[in-house]
Amino acid sequence: MTQIKSDLICEIIRKSQTNLLEKKGETHCCSMEDHDQLVLKWVKDNAKNYREYYRDRLVDYTTSQLGEILKSLDESGKDLNEVLEDSPSFVEKN
Repeated sequence: MTQIKSDLICEIIRKSQTNLLEKKGETHCCSMEDHDQLVLKWVKDNAKNYREYYRDRLVDYTTSQLGEILKSLDESGKDLNEVLEDSPSFVEKN
């Protein structure tokens, strides 16, 4: 895998996780402290598996397809569960 493709995959996963955590904060919490606890719990329980899960799925995409995925994530605020159509969704630990 080229360095550009690897960097794109990392940025896609980072943006997806950011979008996902922003949505979780909007729907679950009242205070900033509660939001921070929710984020920390999600990162502890899910972040590593999330990265590995999506890295394995994104490696087969072309660089131009990855660019389109990143653009979609950036413009829509969605996460990879919502963007990838032909891939099973990541299942979070609760």
